[in-house]
Amino acid sequence: MRMPGGSSIETVYIPEKERGTLCVSSQIGCALDCSFCSTGKQGFNGNLSPADIVGQVLIANSYLAENDKSVTNVVLMGMGEPLMNFDAAITATNVMKDDHAFGLSKRRVTISTAGVVPAIRKLHEVTDVALAISLHAPTDDLRNELVPINRKYPIAELLQACREYIESVSYTHLTLPTICS
Repeated sequence: MRMPGGSSIETVYIPEKERGTLCVSSQIGCALDCSFCSTGKQGFNGNLSPADIVGQVLIANSYLAENDKSVTNVVLMGMGEPLMNFDAAITATNVMKDDHAFGLSKRRVTISTAGVVPAIRKLHEVTDVALAISLHAPTDDLRNELVPINRKYPIAELLQACREYIESVSYTHLTLPTICS
């Protein structure tokens, strides 16, 4: 999608038999510069507003309605790191869950992160949406190469923050695996 000012973002619809997942962007570009990610190679060009994030769902639903389809799940996993655009991401997910807007269940709205630990720790104070982690590697040595934010927030710290989030939002049926050294 073309944004004001000429930049573009990506929004991806993933059709499945029982659901339609929309992967939305939260930023124009990305500052994390993960070694495998073409978005990171573009650099960071700005945060999207809550309206820009929600607008992706609105446009997709409008387009999909022509074929009797709709968005049933949303994941903030497009361009950008949602937790580095925290306030806009939270506002957008609240709109997605609101019964007067899209009415999506908290289990059908997911924030995906590469591991911004302080934001994960803050997340439970403002939302209870699903949380996905883009781990990409089982060890700190390899993850340091692939996902530079790991140098600041290593795997053990990241997983602990995830455990705390899960405990705080009462997803008691979920557990995180123990990572072997």
